Amino acid sequence: MAYPKTGNEVYVSLNLSNTMLTGIGKGTITREQVSVDYLKRLFAEYGVIVSAKPEQRRLLEIVNETYDLQLEIPDSLKVFQLSEQKRRLVIINVQGLRRKGGSLLPEYTDEEFNEATFSFVKYYVQSRHYDDLVAENERLKYALEQELEWRNRTDS
Repeated sequence: MAYPKTGNEVYVSLNLSNTMLTGIGKGTITREQVSVDYLKRLFAEYGVIVSAKPEQRRLLEIVNETYDLQLEIPDSLKVFQLSEQKRRLVIINVQGLRRKGGSLLPEYTDEEFNEATFSFVKYYVQSRHYDDLVAENERLKYALEQELEWRNRTDS
């Protein structure tokens, strides 16, 4: 299955870096753990762009074999920034592999790959700042309370 090209593709990476967030400006980023079934629906709707180093090819192959995500594995690193509104990023968290300075190593043995486990976290960039969302929520809550008071009033 080839995922569509929509212009609003979901980025997939094995790590999160500050450079990915450069240029966002004032906004809100939400983070949530997601399931493989959710990812398949998300990718089918928006498409997907994988950003990974060539030495991470085997990890992506294992993810595809294990979860049938059918991710295209790039030949070179595709650098991106979440600078547009409503951009989605999925980070593939890898546990159980040795690291150096917090980073994955360029190579692992088959035994080490067999010990790896994966989880998926979606980051979503909203164009509205958290403080603005909180203020709007307070205004809506106040308006609702006023409406309820009006409806539940008793005229004496």
